[in-house]
Amino acid sequence: MGKAYVYVGTNSIRGSQGIYTLSLDTGSGKMDVLSTTEAQDSAYLCVNRDGSRLYAVMESLEYEGKKGGGAASYAIEDGRLKQTGKCYAGGGWPCHISLDPNEKEVYVSVFRNGSWLIFQTDGDGRLAEAKESFSYQDPNGRPSHIHAVVSDPAGKYLAVADCGLDAVYLYNAVSHEQVWKEGFPEDTGPRQLSFSEDGKYLYLVTETSCELYVMRYTPEEKEKLHVLQTISTQRRDGYEGKNYAGGLHFHPSGKYLLATNRGHNSFAVFGVDKESGMVKLLGHKMLAGDHCREFSFTLDGKILVAGLQHTDIVQSFFFDEETGKITDTGYQLNIPSPSAVVVFEKKTEE
Repeated sequence: MGKAYVYVGTNSIRGSQGIYTLSLDTGSGKMDVLSTTEAQDSAYLCVNRDGSRLYAVMESLEYEGKKGGGAASYAIEDGRLKQTGKCYAGGGWPCHISLDPNEKEVYVSVFRNGSWLIFQTDGDGRLAEAKESFSYQDPNGRPSHIHAVVSDPAGKYLAVADCGLDAVYLYNAVSHEQVWKEGFPEDTGPRQLSFSEDGKYLYLVTETSCELYVMRYTPEEKEKLHVLQTISTQRRDGYEGKNYAGGLHFHPSGKYLLATNRGHNSFAVFGVDKESGMVKLLGHKMLAGDHCREFSFTLDGKILVAGLQHTDIVQSFFFDEETGKITDTGYQLNIPSPSAVVVFEKKTEE
């Protein structure tokens, strides 16, 4: 069977060694630690298309003597990381990082002070200092908490989730001008965003109300977002404790969309109608650990890897594309506070 790399970002607690590189058997789900790279609170990661570069945010309140967090770039060779650049991220707890489709800009979301920043990369993918930053104020004094910035598939607009002010903003990706604001009910907590592959729909998971919003995306029109559907991520099984939605990712087939519940500790699996964009809750997979913040699929979608942040476990699962059912592979690794999980597997030539 094939091999893939899994990059695991961690919080700097309980003996963490930074960013972990794992090897993953894509047939069985077996994982082994290949190497570790020292990094401070590497809470979220992204990897470029060819797997040669990794970018991380340092989700801290102090970074190299300054109040706030940081961001860093790494070169990858045989799965091993070498830091090539590092920058101050301007505020406390940067929690998300992403690339534009051309891999020229890096977007960093900063939770505590409600801002997001645009960093540039050089020809070798090294991170340079932030060239622009954006922040928000509410007339009633509510704080902004930016939780994600993602580009649409065409690279024309950026979608920004504000967990504090309950909004999603759209920005022109070239001029960086705000072109739309979609408001949501108070205390829903917009957290993570994902565009459909064809760019017709934008999906939002809300942290505090634990809901999935389906929006039709019409960038050519004045009104650019249209809410079509709202559906809970939670399981109606009598659980009465606190719950916070976490990660949101499509299965590679585009037929399924998964969200995590932290507290209830489960995956919510939604079937997706690609034509209408609408979703149907197919069921839940209960997890044996606590607080799954992030997860990632192999290229064929048959293996799913998740980090159970508060239980110090990285676990792999089988995913059945025919049914959407998730089952245990029986393989897991003990890694302190796994916050970020990214699977990278090279595409084979056809």
